[in-house]
Order: sequence, then structure tokens, then C-alpha cells
Amino acid sequence: MPNLYSIQFEVAPADGQKASDLPAELLDRVAKWVEEKYGRSWNTAFVFPAPDNTTEPLPNHSVHHSCQTIGDATLIRVRWIHPDDRDTSMQWATEITIGRLDDRVQFALQLGATSLAFVLRPAWMPVGRPRIVTEILSDFSCRSGSFPILPQKEVVDAAEVPTFVGDVLLNAKRTLPVVVVSHDQFTNKTTVDPDKLHQSLLGLARVVVLDKWAAFRLTDSLGKHLSCFNGCVRIYWPGLTQASDPMQHELYFPIAIEKFEIYGKPLDRRLFSFLSKVSTFRFAEGEVISEIHARLNAERLAESERIRSQIQQGANDAKTVEDLQPLYDLAIDENASLIERVKQLQQENADLTRDLNITKSNWDLFQQHQALSEEDEPVLPGAAEEVDLESPKAALDKAEHEFGDDLLFLDTAADSAGLSEFARPEEVYQALMAIRDVGQLYFDSVSNGTSMGGWGEQLSKRGFTQYSQTESDTVKNDYRKFGRYREFPMNGSKKRIYQHLDLGGGDRKNCLQIYFEADRELGKIIIAYCGDHLPYPGQRT
Repeated sequence: MPNLYSIQFEVAPADGQKASDLPAELLDRVAKWVEEKYGRSWNTAFVFPAPDNTTEPLPNHSVHHSCQTIGDATLIRVRWIHPDDRDTSMQWATEITIGRLDDRVQFALQLGATSLAFVLRPAWMPVGRPRIVTEILSDFSCRSGSFPILPQKEVVDAAEVPTFVGDVLLNAKRTLPVVVVSHDQFTNKTTVDPDKLHQSLLGLARVVVLDKWAAFRLTDSLGKHLSCFNGCVRIYWPGLTQASDPMQHELYFPIAIEKFEIYGKPLDRRLFSFLSKVSTFRFAEGEVISEIHARLNAERLAESERIRSQIQQGANDAKTVEDLQPLYDLAIDENASLIERVKQLQQENADLTRDLNITKSNWDLFQQHQALSEEDEPVLPGAAEEVDLESPKAALDKAEHEFGDDLLFLDTAADSAGLSEFARPEEVYQALMAIRDVGQLYFDSVSNGTSMGGWGEQLSKRGFTQYSQTESDTVKNDYRKFGRYREFPMNGSKKRIYQHLDLGGGDRKNCLQIYFEADRELGKIIIAYCGDHLPYPGQRT
């Protein structure tokens, strides 16, 4: 039965609460969760079983509860198996372990599913975080390793970035990924809802929000190759160093995030699915649970050795047959105990075999995800490099090189860019990128019959607010003075284009216009002009 979701964390007792009382409270939460599920989904009254008992409330349903103690250590296990409440050919298995060692309490949950019959149809079983996990993470103070699991997203400002990088991102003891959400440099907004993202990834990742100024400081601290800014979202995996390969830390650009939304597969759901797969493959017993197992095994061995020595010593000291009777009874009891232990070991061996099969299955799922990630999730790992350009023509050339599949640049665009003295060429590049991004949304909306909103709205989201869908009637009707400048040669004819975007204003060094049009037949955006402001009514000479 392959696991679909795994999680593990430590739970701290509340103020005034003893750690020894916490496992019982967590078990009560689990019992209530199971009991409510039976009442809600199957209209069945259910009483949670006592320790070392199994209850079968319905056919193909079972709940097993075990509890072991040794000194100041307690180990509680719950295994709950039941069919899916909507597809009875599918079966769920939930395994919960609660371990306490001195003042440390650990909670672990693994959720798996399998088919009970050979039925060739999809398994319509949406996998989400079990409600009991959400409840415990919300109501208790929890942590993964030495890091707290925060109840809400974390906002880091520019002054806090160096500390955040050193204490969190580059901390070798970090066990959970950090998902950084950056703001668009122009709109100062995020491309995803960070609160929704946090709720989706609660317990699997730490969600951190940076405004554009904090993102600049992040670039200063980590370098351009590991940066995250201008609306991007990035996963920083545990083990990050300043020399890490940026390809290993997924970077999601705004255009990809918007496509996810359009296609009904938003980023929060994609990351939950991805991290769930990773969690199942990487799951291993935590320190607390592992140490309790080691102590229980050591106690069993010590007890067996004590009884063996007692029997041996008694046999040596026996003088009559009657003296051997207590030893015989002790040996019979020990033999029965060993037989029971053999049964337990056989079950543990079966569990280990099952776990091995689960690991193999999870590895297969993980490999499939990795193989399909480029096709299904157009993640663009690498550096969100800042643009450093010398002129509008250099910006145009860079855009043509990078966006040539989406933008068609006319010779008039290159000529006008070469004559421009616009002093912020990086803004030209960003504007062409924005036109490309909105153009892709436009063509997608046309193809899917959906609405993306207006060009002005979409460009405004990217920080470009001086957009005009057309020109005034005066410009259109006065061909000699104005109209002829908006007419561009293309394929042996002339094409009038009025849609444009203005950058800046005032003198030639602070003003530039880009004239463009979406061509449905070509499936590209035509960039016709990229230079000084064209003549218009009332223009001063």
C-alpha cells in the first residue's frame, strides 16, 4: 500500500501541563477524530478501542490501538483501515505513532491507499492533510527539529534578511523546506496568496514573504544565482549553501504561476502534491520514537537473559525433582512468552516488508513526478537574474533572444530602439517581458474561451500603468501629421498599430513608447516600435 502523505513533528506541552500527560491528550484527539468520522460518513456509533485491542465497527474496517511503556517512555500506536466513503473499491490506511521520552513528545502520521479490486478507472480520492494534523498543529506548539512550525506565514523585512539567511536558510539543522514568496517590483504585490499557500503547506514547509526591498537584500546575501524577487516563488531545500546549484532549488516565475491558476491547478495545490510525495519517500522514524523502540528491544533482551540465567542457576542448585518444578513452570511461561515474541517479530517482519514495498512504490511515484515535472509543471529552476543592460537596443536584443518564440520584432522596432536615448533600458526589457507574459495569457484565454481581463489590467499588475488600447480620433484621422507614424511595414504591406505602452515621460531620456499587437493567426505579439514618443496633437517642438 503506497503512502500518499507523511508527516512527523514534536509537540510541546501547554503552559502548566506535564509532558507525561500530553500523549493521553493527543490520543484523545485522535480517538475523537476517528469517532466523528464514523458518525459523519457512515452514521455509525463507534467507541475507540482500549490499549492492545482491535475493533471492527463495519465490514472491512478495523482500528487497532497499542500502548507500551518503559520507565519515562511511552509509545502509542494507532492503525486505522477503512474503505473510501465514496469509492468502496479503494482502501485507506492511517498509521499514527505518539512517542514520549522524558519531556519530549513526538507525533507521526502516515496515510496510504490501495485498491481492493482490479477496476480500471481513476481513483477519485483527493489527498489532503488529515484534519487531526491540522488540529494538532493549530492548537499546540509544534516544531520540526529545532525549528518551530509557525501557525501563520512569516513576513521578513529588509533589515531582518541577513539574520533570516544565516539562522534559517543556511542552517544545516533545518529539516523542512522554506518557500519564499516575493513581491512584484512594480505592483508590490505577490503573485500567489501567501496565507492560502501557508495553509496548504502547514507542517510540510515554512512559508516566508519578502517585499521587493527584502528581496534585494536576499540577493545581496545569497547571490543572484539563488535569488527570488519580482513575483517569483522559490523552494529552498534543507542543506542549502551559498555554493548550491540553483537548479536544485525550484524557482516559479509569475507567468507559470498564472498559468497554473488558469488551468485550475494553482501553485498551492501543486506544491502540496509535490511535497507530499517527497515526505513519503523521505519519511523515517524520529529520534524520540526510534529511541523508545531501542529501549523496548533492549528490555526484552535483558528480561530473556535474566530468565535464562535464573533457570540455569536453579537447575544447578536443584537437589530433588520437586526443586525443578518451579523452574519447569518458569520455562513454560518463558517459552510461551518467546512464542508470542516470535509472533510479534513475524508481524514486525511483515510490517518491514510492507514498509519496503511502500518505499519502493513511493520511489516510483517520486521518480514519475520528477520525470513529469518539466512537462506538467513548467518550473524554471535557476537564477532570477537582475537585468543589467546598456541601452534600449540591448534590451530589445535580449528580449528578442529570450522571447523570440512569443514576440515578433519588426525592423522598425530595432531601428527605433537604436535611436532612443531612454535612460532605463532595464525597464524596456521588463516591459517587453510583461507584454510577452500578458500575450501568453491572452492567447490562452482565447484558446480556452476564458477571460484574462483587459490588457491594461494585466500590464498594470506588472507595474506598467501607461497603457493605451488605441489612439485618439485626431491621430487616426490626420494621416500626414500623426497617422503615418503608426503605420509599419510588414510582409510587403503596411499595418497600422495603435495599441501601445508608454514608459516614463518628459524628455527623450525619460520617455519611450512600445507599439504592439496580438496577431491570432501568428500566435505571436508583434512588436512594431520601441523608441522615442511618436508625434501627437499638442506636442511641443
